[in-house]
This record gives sequence, structure tokens and C-alpha cells, in this order.
Amino acid sequence: MTTLVVLHVLATAVWVGGTVALVFTAVPTLRQLPDAQRATSVRFLGRRWKPIGWASLLVLGGTGAGLAFGYWNASDPNVLFHSRFGHILIAKVVLYCLLLVCVYLHDVALGPRLNRQMRENRPQTLRRPMVIVGWTSFALTITLPVLGVTLTR
Repeated sequence: MTTLVVLHVLATAVWVGGTVALVFTAVPTLRQLPDAQRATSVRFLGRRWKPIGWASLLVLGGTGAGLAFGYWNASDPNVLFHSRFGHILIAKVVLYCLLLVCVYLHDVALGPRLNRQMRENRPQTLRRPMVIVGWTSFALTITLPVLGVTLTR
């Protein structure tokens, strides 16, 4: 269990720290660049961050599942639906899945298409959906560790 906790905390640090750094330092800096240069810089930054970010999300999912099963009293399945711990755990799983959807939309569905619009100097019709997905992802990124701490109390 200690190994799972350590890996979970380290993966959380990587994901949350990386997300905060991108949101509050990289993105505002990149916004100052002309569209074509910004598109190239975002593409290079994404190529470096995606393997680290996705790896940390996968570690979080695996260690989170291991920790949940370790703490959950399997002999009483009602604990999942009739306890504070169970309710928070269910909320955490749902929000983690929603975070995965947001990150997928950001990295795979919307991001590359918006980047192409910027490089080709076309109207950036995907900017607003990308901003919504990005801020939703950020809110989930901050909420999930808070719920994790409440699970341990």
C-alpha cells in the first residue's frame, strides 16, 4: 500500500504541477506569439508534455484503483453506496473519467485541428471549445486531489 501511495502522490505532483505550469506560464507566454509561430511552439510543447502527462494519468488510474480496492471493505459491498468514503470514491472515479475525456478532447480531437487552423491562417473556430475543455480539465485537475485528501480523513 505504501508503494501505491507514493506512486499516486508522485503522479499527482507531475500531473497537477505540469498542468499548473502550462496554464499559468506556457499558455500566456505562447499567446504573445504570432499565430504561425504559436502553432509550431504549441505543437512542440505538446509533443514533449503528452507522454509525461498521459503516463502520469495512467499511473494515477492504476494506483488509484489499487488504493481504492485496498481501502474498500470487500466483505461489505454496501459500504460503497452507503458511506461517505464510498460516495467520495464514486465521485472521484466519475471525475477522473471525465478528466480523461477532457484530456483526450484537448490532445487528440480539438488541439491538433485548432493548431492546423492557426498554421493555415484560417478562422479559429475551435478556440472556444478548446478553452472550455481546457478550463474544465484544469478544474477537474484541482478537484481530484482535494477529494483524494478527503478520502484519507
